[in-house]
Amino acid sequence: MRTLQELNDLEDVRNLRLDYTHHFDGGDLEALLALYTDDAVCDFGPFGTWVGKDALRSGWSPYFGPDKDRTAPFAHWRHAVTNPKVDLRGDEATASWFLHDIVFRDDDGSPKEQPVVLYGTYVDECARVDGEWKLTRTTLHFSWPVAGGAPDGLIR
Repeated sequence: MRTLQELNDLEDVRNLRLDYTHHFDGGDLEALLALYTDDAVCDFGPFGTWVGKDALRSGWSPYFGPDKDRTAPFAHWRHAVTNPKVDLRGDEATASWFLHDIVFRDDDGSPKEQPVVLYGTYVDECARVDGEWKLTRTTLHFSWPVAGGAPDGLIR
């Protein structure tokens, strides 16, 4: 039987990925960055591996730039994550999620004819830092349409 602390930890770790999707899709880069440790690593395959918050900010900035319409949060894309699996190890955890990446608009703002961009799996490494769960590493494994790599035409 799980302890109350373990149940709280499971929920906190799950909320890291859910908060990620809401902050990214909602256009809040600062809140997104706050989910990560200062030395965090994001491995996004063909998009590169970013180490540290400065690199994360640089990597994500194009998605939050003035050319992206952020006046209507959640109107451009959605990161839909499902099937969470969390393994707790005291003050560390690993969590995996299925990703359904959906983009509603093309770069010119017109509706996207085919909104499903990719399917993949997020694998997150997490740690409790000063009593709060943080992401220490995120790896995105691409499954479709090109296994192991980003599909052609993915918005960058």
